[in-house]
Amino acid sequence: MSLTVGRIANILDVSVPISTQDLPITGINILGQAKEGELSFYASDKYKSELKKTAASAVIIGANEDIKTPFNWVPIHVPDVYHALATVLNEFKTADEFTSTISDTAVIDQNSIIQEDVHVGHHVIIAAKAKICKGAVLMGNNYIGSNVEIGEKTVLFPGVAVMHDCVIGKNVVIHANTVVGSDGFGYTFLNGKYEKIPQIGNVVIEDDVEIGSNCSIDRASLGSTLIQRGAKLDNLIQIAHNVEIGANTVMAAQSGVAGSTKIGDFCQIGGQAGIVGHLKLANQTKIQAQSGVTKNIKEEGKKLYGYPAIEYNNYLRSYAAFKNLPDLMAQMQKMAKELEELKNKK
Repeated sequence: MSLTVGRIANILDVSVPISTQDLPITGINILGQAKEGELSFYASDKYKSELKKTAASAVIIGANEDIKTPFNWVPIHVPDVYHALATVLNEFKTADEFTSTISDTAVIDQNSIIQEDVHVGHHVIIAAKAKICKGAVLMGNNYIGSNVEIGEKTVLFPGVAVMHDCVIGKNVVIHANTVVGSDGFGYTFLNGKYEKIPQIGNVVIEDDVEIGSNCSIDRASLGSTLIQRGAKLDNLIQIAHNVEIGANTVMAAQSGVAGSTKIGDFCQIGGQAGIVGHLKLANQTKIQAQSGVTKNIKEEGKKLYGYPAIEYNNYLRSYAAFKNLPDLMAQMQKMAKELEELKNKK
């Protein structure tokens, strides 16, 4: 695919010099790897040296960025670099084209419902009373349990399993090898051994959610585990039974949430963060990577860091003091010794 600099500026609703408008752009790449004819982007001072050396023909750059060094590329000034980049990437994005066909190798129960324009790939299994809605794509090796509903235009990548009674909304994307509706981790200790508590609830995933690969989203013991509209989950995430993830909340890789915790809307959870069970986190809570949250967060917009997680700025001040503890201890010991010497003189 090829666009001109002028066409890209048009898409982004910005202007570029007339003399550069016909310059062809055949792809997008990072600064250090971009070649002539490619578009790149600059959004952080960390990459200033790469900006000076890049072979890109054009660079998306902040509207207020002051470029003092001579450059051999066309600057495309925009208010928000990442938003502009996402917009242009959509123009270059290539995806598999799926026709509304059902593979001969698929195993589909006669009591299931398959609506129009659905693609069912190789070796998909669809159990009794499952409903696959209009325009959905099941890429291959998917397992769809009984009474499952897959919403319109939802896409399941290879190896996704959606277990019985779960409900997936419209325009949902679930990447490879994720399991929706595995049993929650529920046991009771009885007569010297652990007895399993039946997990008879389900998982409900609302519209416009995206879930990465190799995630586990457990069914509720009773009721529903709930992923609300617009939430985005990275790869390798564990969501335990009866958890609720609020609308438009984002979670980075390897984070996990223990049972019955309710996370508010527009929260941001960093990689490898852990949240214990039966908590409530207010809207817009921000949890830094590798933090552990052990108590309710009632105030909206709080930033947390550390284990156990505390208020972000408090953590930074505390950590600054912690790093200096050996020196502080040495100073205190010296002061104690001098004080003792003064007492002895008296």
